[in-house]
Amino acid sequence: MPVMVSLAKTAQMWSFIATAPQREVFAVMEQMLGTSPYRFEVTGDDEARIVEIERIGFLGQWKPVKRDARWVRVTAKSSDEGTEVVVEASRGGAALSPRRNRAAVTRGQQLVTLLTKGVTDRATVYRERRMPEGPVTLVASWASTAYALFAEPGFDAPRGRDVYTATPMDAIAGGNASFTKVRLGDGTEGYIETDQIVPAPAVATREAQSETASYG
Repeated sequence: MPVMVSLAKTAQMWSFIATAPQREVFAVMEQMLGTSPYRFEVTGDDEARIVEIERIGFLGQWKPVKRDARWVRVTAKSSDEGTEVVVEASRGGAALSPRRNRAAVTRGQQLVTLLTKGVTDRATVYRERRMPEGPVTLVASWASTAYALFAEPGFDAPRGRDVYTATPMDAIAGGNASFTKVRLGDGTEGYIETDQIVPAPAVATREAQSETASYG
């Protein structure tokens, strides 16, 4: 249940485009920021927050927060350019030390740094990935499992034809930052989340393997 206490006022806000899909933004937010003494809460279809639920008292004991709870709120919406992310963080109470006052802001900065710095970092899953035109296949985790194509490049689009890892398909022009447009062998077209496919070179050479790895 959402925390029913008064919240501290906003201290700082960041707005940026992330290459990570919306679900990844909230997943990493929960894992990275939603640790004690904060609690992760879903507050809408495209919004979540962490709220301080405990605070160290004067004698060093943990006790429930009564007022001015610190928080970080994240809004993430899919767009043609990527995921539009807004991160807001609160300030602390007047009775807290300067270091403890910045606790929520520091957590917010950690999330912003991860999602923005990773755009060009090939070692992270948050990097920007543009699929080259040509043969592609679903990632191995979809083996024996159907993936329904999207009719449009958006998570709210209708789903259509099922494809499998063995389904012949090519990436073609027309996708966006989160979705790649594909054409099947029979001419059917649709969209697949870019992070769910990898290039599938026709010839298994060392050069082809290196090229595939550069996009995976």
